[in-house]
Amino acid sequence: MRIFLNNPLYILCLLGLFLFVSPTKNLAADTENDPFEKTNRAIFEFNNTLDDNFFKPVAKAWRKVPDFPRKPLSNLATTAKTPVSLANAILQLNRESMGNIIGKFLINMTFGLGGLFDIAGTQEFGSMPTVEEDFGQTMATWGVPDGPYVMLPIFGPSSIRDSVGIGVDAITNPLSFAYRMNGIGMEARLSGPVVRGVSTREKYLDYVDEMRSSSLDWYATMRSLYRQKRKKEISGQLEEENLSLNILPVDVYDDPELEKSIATENNVEDLILEEEKITETAKKTVKVAKKVEKTVKNVTKKKTMPSDGYANPNGSSESKFIDNSEIAKIVQDESRKIMPSPRVYNGVLPSSSYPGFSKSRVNLIN
Repeated sequence: MRIFLNNPLYILCLLGLFLFVSPTKNLAADTENDPFEKTNRAIFEFNNTLDDNFFKPVAKAWRKVPDFPRKPLSNLATTAKTPVSLANAILQLNRESMGNIIGKFLINMTFGLGGLFDIAGTQEFGSMPTVEEDFGQTMATWGVPDGPYVMLPIFGPSSIRDSVGIGVDAITNPLSFAYRMNGIGMEARLSGPVVRGVSTREKYLDYVDEMRSSSLDWYATMRSLYRQKRKKEISGQLEEENLSLNILPVDVYDDPELEKSIATENNVEDLILEEEKITETAKKTVKVAKKVEKTVKNVTKKKTMPSDGYANPNGSSESKFIDNSEIAKIVQDESRKIMPSPRVYNGVLPSSSYPGFSKSRVNLIN
């Protein structure tokens, strides 16, 4: 019993099991799988306040740091996470991830000065992606459900399964054992996670601000974003380092109310665009009508012919004939500006000697 209580891994697993079982009564009636929403929203407000006053200014300051030493420090922090990612890739029996992790680690350690430079990510080495695996993804491949949605202080959106995975990765990280054995303090242990967190916040600095300003419910948006992102990570679709968050969730808004509101806004925008097109077409039509009217006036002016005085006893020089060819030509030319002329088949098939010959193709002329 004493060994069990002294082992933090056992305590963490017991806590995760307790959290899995405790909210089962509420999950059936909660369609969003968020039975702790009231508490989660309170923590979410705390995280936003902390982000506005601390993490966001730090991320902006980090962006102003020159590429050297900013990028080498970020690469070094990412390389330090390799043992955890490799261990989880082995537990998942994911050969592709194992090959990418080992290959990139060896290349960067050999040619990148111990991981300071991402040489494996250059085109010369095939632009190898940065693959990161965690114990939450490992449990997902084992069939463990994600459990209720939770909002962790500082760490942000998560689930019961992923929260347990974060703890397991922190405890079983080989670097943690190395730090303890060498008497390295907490300041050095947190250097890697802090640099990775600041780099990630700086990477999505503009995107998060844009999403936050345009979201109807920022909490619900972040919840949907997190779930979609985790699904893609577990399925192996998020293996590229330069992948932007704006293409992660195609269907970000899983909430019916948000989806209905966004659909209404989209319909209003479509109607506005359609109205603008109709107005523009009407303006062009009025312009054509004015040109035609002007032409008609010019054509129908009085014309004096040498024989008019003899033909008309009253001495009137009015012409009885009006040439409509000029009017028809202007109407045709101006109409083509509004509606392009149809394409007409001239009856000539392309020669079979031409490259890319296809019997289904015919020559079209305007």
